Formats: sequence, structure tokens, C-alpha cells
Amino acid sequence: MVIRLSKLYGKQIYNTKGYYVGYVDEVLIDIDRGYGKVIALGLPGKKVGIPYDRVTAIGDIILVKTRED
Repeated sequence: MVIRLSKLYGKQIYNTKGYYVGYVDEVLIDIDRGYGKVIALGLPGKKVGIPYDRVTAIGDIILVKTRED
């Protein structure tokens, strides 16, 4: 799958249980390996990273696995 990073910024992130987690504020890329490493959530007053391997789907929203999954 190929997608412009600029299309990800601001997308809402939900977990697989349907709960709103936050929105995409930054995306960190491992340029040596050529893939995403972390999606940084923008939350009021802070940023939290989600490992990219927890992303299960990208569409109108981004869906991520919960820690329990």
C-alpha cells in the first residue's frame, strides 16, 4: 500500500474496540528500512507514540490494535 504521509496528518485514530484514541500529529519513518515506525498522537498537551505495527487499517480513520489484542 502506498499513501502520502500528508494524507495521514489529522486523521482520527480508533482502537479495535471502537474507542477514539486521538489524531495523527506526526509519522516517524525508518529511512534505512523504508517503513513506518511510529504514529504520534496529538492529545491535549502531549504526544503519545503508537508503534506502526499496531496499525490494522487506514481509510477514513486509522484503526489500531489495543494492547490486549
